[in-house]
Amino acid sequence: MSFTDDAAAMMDVVFDAIGEPGTFSPATGDDVSLQVSVNRDVVQQGFDATAWTTETTIEAILSDLPHEPNRGETFTVGSVTYTVREIMETDGYTVKMVVR
Repeated sequence: MSFTDDAAAMMDVVFDAIGEPGTFSPATGDDVSLQVSVNRDVVQQGFDATAWTTETTIEAILSDLPHEPNRGETFTVGSVTYTVREIMETDGYTVKMVVR
């Protein structure tokens, strides 16, 4: 097994341990059930050091998704539906999004 294979397999273990069950609803296509990590009250700093906000982010394993989520697509976790606002980061294994 390569390092890449090991890293991808580890993501499944991590998200099974710390994630929550959720559903990704793409704009087109079928819903996808997956594990996600929801982080509430994440402090974001804008370009101006005085502009601080708190956001909610969702992180998911890229290979569990049909594509990198687009603005307006949704994740449902429990009884809450989150709408993707923007992609914060992606490392080839996971994608972290700011949601509302």
